[in-house]
This record gives sequence, structure tokens and C-alpha cells, in this order.
Amino acid sequence: MKKLLSILLCIAMLLSLSVAAFASDEAASGEAAAEETASDEAASDEASASSATVTDSAAANPDQAITLDGVAMGQVQQLVTTASIAYDGGELDESLSTMDGVTEEDGVTYITTTENDVNAIIIRNTGAFVLGGDSDPELVAEKINFSYITSEYYPDWEAFCDSMGYDSSLTVEEIAQDMVDNGSTGSYTNLGLAEPETVVLSDYVIDYAGSGSNDMGGFGAAVYVSDNAVAELNNFRVITRGPGRGTLFTRFAATVTVNDSTFYAVSDPTLSTSQGCPPGLFLEGSVRATNAVGASCVTYNNSIVISQGWGALSTDSDSLYTSADAPTELHINDSYIAVLTSGYGAYSDGGAEDYFTGSIIDTPDYAAVETGGGVVSFVDCYINVGMYGVMTHSGNSTGDIIFQNTELHVGEAGVMLRDTANTVIFDNCTIAFDGTYTIDTEVAEAFGVDMADVDEQFGTVNGVDEEYDHTIYRSGDSNCIVKLIHNSDSGSGTENSGEAPTVTISNSTMTGNILNTAAMEGDEYTATSGPAGEGMRTARSLDVTLDASNITGAISLGQDTWEVTTFASGDNSSQEIGYAASTELGAYHDEGYGLILTITNGSVWNVTETSYLTELTIDETSTIVGTMTVDGVETEIAAGTYEGEIVITPAETASAEAGDAAYTLSVEEAYVAYIHEWLLAEMEVNSSLTEDQVENEFMPLIEAGDYVSFPAEMLYGGMLNSGVAMTFEEFAAQYQS
Repeated sequence: MKKLLSILLCIAMLLSLSVAAFASDEAASGEAAAEETASDEAASDEASASSATVTDSAAANPDQAITLDGVAMGQVQQLVTTASIAYDGGELDESLSTMDGVTEEDGVTYITTTENDVNAIIIRNTGAFVLGGDSDPELVAEKINFSYITSEYYPDWEAFCDSMGYDSSLTVEEIAQDMVDNGSTGSYTNLGLAEPETVVLSDYVIDYAGSGSNDMGGFGAAVYVSDNAVAELNNFRVITRGPGRGTLFTRFAATVTVNDSTFYAVSDPTLSTSQGCPPGLFLEGSVRATNAVGASCVTYNNSIVISQGWGALSTDSDSLYTSADAPTELHINDSYIAVLTSGYGAYSDGGAEDYFTGSIIDTPDYAAVETGGGVVSFVDCYINVGMYGVMTHSGNSTGDIIFQNTELHVGEAGVMLRDTANTVIFDNCTIAFDGTYTIDTEVAEAFGVDMADVDEQFGTVNGVDEEYDHTIYRSGDSNCIVKLIHNSDSGSGTENSGEAPTVTISNSTMTGNILNTAAMEGDEYTATSGPAGEGMRTARSLDVTLDASNITGAISLGQDTWEVTTFASGDNSSQEIGYAASTELGAYHDEGYGLILTITNGSVWNVTETSYLTELTIDETSTIVGTMTVDGVETEIAAGTYEGEIVITPAETASAEAGDAAYTLSVEEAYVAYIHEWLLAEMEVNSSLTEDQVENEFMPLIEAGDYVSFPAEMLYGGMLNSGVAMTFEEFAAQYQS
């Protein structure tokens, strides 16, 4: 094997590095950075701190030293690890295929092992060379070195330089600088090697016990795909049984499509070691079923992915191959994604883009976590989670969070923005706050999940780890469509941009609150380097637009009451987390802190609690059911723009008699009673209207404030015999007067 001696020399030298060097690859991940309570930038610097120098004996210029900076031991070691079955450049690589544990029966290939860190299938393309459009000559030089040292395709340094169009007498630094100067770093993909043939594998059963020592390096993953390789996996059943042992790992611009398959990652749900979930995420578990990094792309079609605890799907950048030109991508189509005890459905880090279409996401904590300016998108999906639909996880994230034609069932909030400037979009969505979380087995079984098989492989599924406190990281309000709060990691208090996140709700009827509680005033949480650390935070406004939507709830500024909890974070250390225990709505006057609300295109805001804004724009087609003061002056709610200290209170109540007792009704309650009486009266003259329709079909919509789904042409169009009922807007105007 060409250059094997050089590669092994590299490994031997790297083995002599400190434990910190071994962990550098993990530290480059945003999730691992949470464990170290440091920013992504700091983690990247730490990853590049270790170095080794390797001189390739076959190089045309023997005096040229090849410097390998920032490459963790696992990155090189993994590339020379044998597997049960290995492919290189689209062809079976017999030199790396041990065939250990491989059997065939009735057209199905079975692979089993109990050995730690080995892979069942490796698919790679060792001639690949991906630079990713970097503008830093030192980083480009690192990637050139890494690609040359680990490649078996190029016989010597001269051939490698020829493939790039450079003279071999030039130094690595000179080549890298020229690439940057000419803006050509993004074009060197798969140098000197044709695009590999797609490796198509069908009908495999993989059952891997044991553990993986570094899941950011793919150690122990059942299927490992890297180096610009392309793979299609059909009808796979993969079960891994150990900490850090994922079902699928991809990196270095690999492309993988999984069809009609089942991937189970079984492990200890409470493990808290170097192989477990970083404490900064406030989750338990020890395995991510899928981990895609380094500009790779993974697609699941009509498949099932279940993790015991930590995460089902994770996407990230890479310490060497960034996503500047091509972000890491995840596409989940018509699939079922679940975590059983504690964890997230997906994690978008380092600019990664995660797209879910027609899929089910069922987890005890978060459907997804977004950080690093990527995309998390749900279209035609069903989400059932114990805490948040999406949680952001870095102080300056500006990524897109999109829900379209999606049904959300959450315990706390649809979106929890941890002091981030994301763009949030809801289009034709519903949200329900279901309280205590349980896995939705009916939806799972309707999709085709064999829950008896899940119970057999994972142990009886109770829906949540009852011993784990899933409220440790709560938002302070259990009925929020969106909430903007402090970034409450005790080590993540880097100064933020102060940029305002935006929330747009279109074509939706929702009951819930939209709150900005990221004020500085009165903040009592001051853990070391925490979000309230002096000079670290800039208050943010929250910019909200209601477009052709009906929202019932508070839309307001507020202030959280913070509590601090200290918990074990592994390796005999501890970490503090500040969380919002309760929320009080009110006007606060930090510079740059506000709530800007635009109501347009026939939208209705039904105010249920006194709300505080700093700017309001409403058009002539829209309605606020409430009263308003601006800077303390009572002001009519009419089309226009208002600025200042704006206070919106619920509509005045009216008195009614119920027997001998007096009680008050809100305008919503009064309208429900009015429509109920109107429909009952209509039954007397319209035989087509039944009591069952009134009680079970029409009234639940009215009680939920869902005037959009209600058959308005029947009620308001005069199709019934007793005349036309008032619309809610007409009734509200009369009721308030």
C-alpha cells in the first residue's frame, strides 16, 4: 500500500501527543464546545494548537517538510482502519476488507461484531481533495498537506503537484498563497481523479455491539462514508449497541442516500463520560445515530432512525473541511425520527442545513437544535416533543427556522431563542401545548414503526427517562409560540451583535404567547462568564409580523426570574445553568430592547394578558381585540404606526347573570356563548343543522378561536334561515362599546 509507512509514521507521532490533542477533533464540534463551555471560535483555535511534522520519503523534493497542523489523531487513524467491507473510488477494496463477521443468507448480507471502534462498512475515495473555498493560506496549506499525506492515489509529491497544476519545487505555503490570491481554492475538488461510481448496497443487516471512542471521527460507526464518496443504501437494518457507536458517519464531502431502512442506536441513556452527550446541552445519553460533518450530504427516504438518548441526527462543520462553499446537509423525507429517553431529533451546527419533509419527529426534549447560522426546516411534518420545537444554542446564530404546513405538539415552546438573531417562519401551522410528554405510539405505528420491535431492542419504552429532570432548562413559560431569552450557558457569554431576530406567522391560527424577556434590567443570573457578565450582552429587540393569521395570547416584553442549578458535568467537574423559573410581563427600558409588532392582511390578535410593545403597525384589514395606551395616553386602535411605551390590555368585560351569581365574560367567552345560542336557535328552523354538529363540529372551532376553519359562509353568509350572525370583529366592536 503506497505511503502506508508515512501514514503509520504520522499515527505514531500523533500517538505521542497529549490527551488534549486526541480531543481536539471533538472540541471542534459546536456540541463539544458546549461541554468545554467555550465558543466555537475558541474550540477551533484549540483544535489547531496541536501539530506534528511528517516528511514523506517518496516526495520529489525530500527537503520539503510536510507540516500537519490541527489534524487530530483520529482523523488519520480512521483512514487506515480496516473494515468488514471497504470500498475505495467506487470499487471493492480487498486490501482493507477483512470480511470479519460477514455472512450471507437468502440474498441478505449480515455483519456482526463486538469489537470496539471498527466499522462494518467503509466507503471512501482516497484521491479526493476538498478545499472548500477557504481564504486563509495557512488553512489551505493544512488541507493540502492532509490530502497528500493520507492519499494513496498520488505516487509522489511531483504527481500530486501536477494534479493541481503547480511545479513541485514550490513550497506548500507558496501553493496555498497562490490559490488564495487567485480565488481558486473552491475549485480543487477530487483532484486528478474522476468522480467515483456510486456504491449501491442493498439488503444488509448490521448488528454491532461494543463502543466507539470518538464519534466525531467515526470510530465504531456501523457505516462510514468519506472523501467525496457517493453511496446509496437500500433496505438496511442497522443496530448499534454501545456508547459512541453510531449507525452512520459521513465526512469530507461524502454523499449518502438511505432508502427504506431502519437505523437503531441503542446505548446507556444515562451515561455521562467522554462518550456521552456534552453537559452543556442539558441532555442525557451516549449516542448520535447519524453524524454528518465536513460538507457531506445525507438523505433519508422512507426510513426510521431512533436513538436511545442524545441525538438521532447531527450535522456539523469540520475542523479541516469547512462548509464555506458547501454546507453539511441533511434531507429527511417521509421518515420517522425519534429519541426515546432524552435528546434531540436533529442538531444543525456550523452552518449546516437540515430539511425535513413529510416526516415525524418525536423526542422528549427538542425536535431540533440550531446554531452557527444554518437552516432547520420542517414542511408537512408532525412534531411531538417534551420541551421545544427548536432551540437555538449559540449567542450569535442567525440561521433560518422554518415551519410550513406543520403540526406542533410541544411541552414548553415552539421556538426558544437563546439570545440569538434567527429568522423564524410559521406558515399554515398549528401548535398545541400538551404538558407531560409521552411518545406518540399511535402516530409511530401508523407510519409503520414496529413498536414491539423497538421495545425488544431498546427495552420497554416509557416515552421519557423518569429519573432525568427535563425541566432543568425550561423557558419560564409553558405556552409560548416563540420566546427570546438569555443565553444561559455559564461559559457562553460572548458579546452578541444586538441584532433583532424576526418572527413571521402567516396563514395560521394559534393560541400561545410571543415574548421577549432578554432584558438586562433586574437580571440576577451572573455565573462566571455568564449571559449577564458585564460588557458581554447587548439587549435585543424581537420583530414580529402576523400575516393573515389569528393569534390568541400575549405578545409582549417581559422579565424572567432566574434560578441557578449546579449539576455534574462528568470527570468530577460541575457546571452552572441559569434558567427562567417564571416570567413577568412588563415594559423595560434597556437600550436596544423592544418588541416590534406588525399586524397585516386581515390578521386578528386576541389579547389575553396585558402586553407591552415598543412599536406597533396595523393595517386597515386587521384587528386587535383589546384597548391601547401609548406613553400613558388612551389611544384608539386604528390603522397606522405607533411608537413609544405601548400597552395593550384585554377587551373590557361585561356582566351577565348566571342564576343569582354575577360573573364576567371576556369578549372571546361572550362570543362563544352568542354563537352557541344563535346555532341552537337556528336548529328550530333548519332541519339540516343537528345538535351533534353544533356541539362537536362547530363549537370546538369557535372555542379555539379558529374562525378561519369555521364554515363562515354558513354562519355569516345568510345561508341559514334565521339571518346572518355577527362576525367576531363585529361582535367585539359592539361588545366593547
